[in-house]
Amino acid sequence: MSGHLIAVSSSAASSAGIALSSHLGGVNFSVLFGAFAGAVFYVAGAADLRLWVRASYFLVSMIFGVFGAGLAGAKLAEVLGYSERPLDGLGAVLLSALAIKTLTFFNQQDPVAWLARWKGGFNGHK
Repeated sequence: MSGHLIAVSSSAASSAGIALSSHLGGVNFSVLFGAFAGAVFYVAGAADLRLWVRASYFLVSMIFGVFGAGLAGAKLAEVLGYSERPLDGLGAVLLSALAIKTLTFFNQQDPVAWLARWKGGFNGHK
């Protein structure tokens, strides 16, 4: 079982690495560092999760941080009124951390309870 899991994890990591490396020509290194910092921030402290779950969270968080940094940086600059330098690195940090927090939130939820509430179950009682 663990052999299949390692094969799936390594193939997912290699495909994500290929996708990221194909876009490295135009990526600012502050974005890569920001996405890495945002991903490591939570993953390093989540010792209660299995290793492959932490690796998956890290990978998804890095991807979100790198690919969404431009939009997040532009929105931050617009909201803060700051136009001296691009805020793409800060946007990458925030998106990476937000991606991991969202993944852990959904991982901790009970889908049966959510479906029962959505279908009108529990009648307001827990």
